[in-house]
Amino acid sequence: MPEIKIGGRTIPLFYSTYETIEIQKSIGCTGFQLNEKVIGARQRDEDDPDSFEMDLLTNAENQENLGKLIRILGNAGLEEAGMEPDLTDKWVLRHLKPGMIVIYAAAVMTVVNDGNQMEATKEETGPVDEGLEEEQGKKSQGN
Repeated sequence: MPEIKIGGRTIPLFYSTYETIEIQKSIGCTGFQLNEKVIGARQRDEDDPDSFEMDLLTNAENQENLGKLIRILGNAGLEEAGMEPDLTDKWVLRHLKPGMIVIYAAAVMTVVNDGNQMEATKEETGPVDEGLEEEQGKKSQGN
């Protein structure tokens, strides 16, 4: 489980569908809208898809949302690790080092982005017809 260190504590981070409910209630957005609500990411020049800027360092609302997101993911991680989920927004924000705020944001957004990825394995997709797989393998090698 990914972790961050805040205020001398190592806090595991966990993100699942359950946490999206708290994100919607506390931050007012879905997990897919967090880049805008937390980092304040937006495209500066509509003709240049790589021209993004962020308001995290200058926008108090984005900073508060980062604290809320860390609280949500941190409490979920603590709970999953069998520890007391005791983080509060105030404690998180009070212990975030201002010079590290972008790094904290990158860490939690990585957890969210990883959690939003599709996850599938052969076991999860059902039984496998080995004969059919072998035939498909032969066809793809022949191309």
